[in-house]
Amino acid sequence: MALQRQTRSKKSQANIAEDREDTHHSVLGGLKGGYRVDGTGSAQLEDSSATLTTSSVEQYNIPFNDKSIVCERRGEAGRPALIFTHGAGGGLANPATSEFANGFAEKASIVSFQGTMNLQSRIKTFHAVMLHEKFDTALGGRSMGARAAATAAIEENHSTKALVMVSFPLVGGKNKESREQTLLDLPKDVDVLFVSGSKDAQCDLTDLNDVMSKMDARSWLICVEEADHSMSWKAKSSVQEMRRLTGRLGAEWLCDRDVNTRRCTISWNEEAAEIHCSGWVPDAEAFKKDGEDIEPRRKKQKRK
Repeated sequence: MALQRQTRSKKSQANIAEDREDTHHSVLGGLKGGYRVDGTGSAQLEDSSATLTTSSVEQYNIPFNDKSIVCERRGEAGRPALIFTHGAGGGLANPATSEFANGFAEKASIVSFQGTMNLQSRIKTFHAVMLHEKFDTALGGRSMGARAAATAAIEENHSTKALVMVSFPLVGGKNKESREQTLLDLPKDVDVLFVSGSKDAQCDLTDLNDVMSKMDARSWLICVEEADHSMSWKAKSSVQEMRRLTGRLGAEWLCDRDVNTRRCTISWNEEAAEIHCSGWVPDAEAFKKDGEDIEPRRKKQKRK
């Protein structure tokens, strides 16, 4: 299909809940959020004169029914290393989504797409983007987008081998119902990376660890201490770099999924006024679950 390149700019949509899943208003074909992207690929805060340096962003449209899907490509041309989507509100330009993508693109290529606030519609959009990109090996998203990625991975006949789930909403809706069954339904040959804040009201880490221990799929966790569901924390000046760091770590994990090191912690060092990353460390429970004599399904690849 021919790509229709474009540059879009929309005013900030204030007070949009990141996981407002009961809303069925379509945002397909439009960019919403606090950032705008100009023709040079640099992003600017709409309520600030500050200019932020980002990776080069190519925007294009994929025809979809009587509308079109807005996509953004970062990194090298060709097939992406990851297809990714945003949460229920905010869209592609939401900082938690765009900064993760910017960080990921420092290590590998990523295609992000705009979807509606309806889960089933988002899943169908996933399928359309996978078909267009001729790629279904690694899918991801944040919040509701993570739910859509997981469901898309197990629907139909896909070869999805990895999922990158940022701020997966383990509970939600009016009755705070559990979404763990989606994770338990993932097949054992899919590797899953969770990126979650320790103060995420929709994903208690104790509950998430419990679900991870019951999953057939192997799982890894990047814990961002003191971060909430929108991947923000108290040290506001460092939030952008923290989000980009999660993206870089996600890309590195996708390249080199070591079964012997399953946990990584990101925290803010108040005294040094800097972000601290523990690096990947062993997880005793995961190691016990897999067994010491199990040969890893992924051989470690040498990083470039």
